[in-house]
Amino acid sequence: MNEDPAFGYSLKLVNGDILLTGNGLQLVHGKENLLQALNLRVQTPAGSDVLNTTYGLAVTQVFTQPGTLSLIKEQIKLSLVQTLATDPRVHSVRDIIFSDDPRYIAQSSEVNVDPRISRSWSVQVLIETLNAQTATLALNIGA
Repeated sequence: MNEDPAFGYSLKLVNGDILLTGNGLQLVHGKENLLQALNLRVQTPAGSDVLNTTYGLAVTQVFTQPGTLSLIKEQIKLSLVQTLATDPRVHSVRDIIFSDDPRYIAQSSEVNVDPRISRSWSVQVLIETLNAQTATLALNIGA
């Protein structure tokens, strides 16, 4: 899947900066491009792109309003599914695993921080792509 032309190509970003190599700009393509594009979409606050006001993830209110832990997680899940589904290369979101989930903890050496204190969450999103393959998107969701 990494070479699939349906996933396109773009400039490779590292920590939000374009990656330069000795020969110029480095490109990213295939699965890596899809994951980079989805990560950018989720890290962009909803409505902040003046050319595409429907682009981005709307979760700031989740972290600034009172609510139970389960309600907050459900709101984040809903926002993630809505946001990721807008990319035509994503067929479906199969699972969303939060950092306090035993499945996440078993796969990660990351220290679990209470999101109600830090206002951020580490999340793994399992997606099914347009060509029926799966990919895992690792995200940090926060306000």
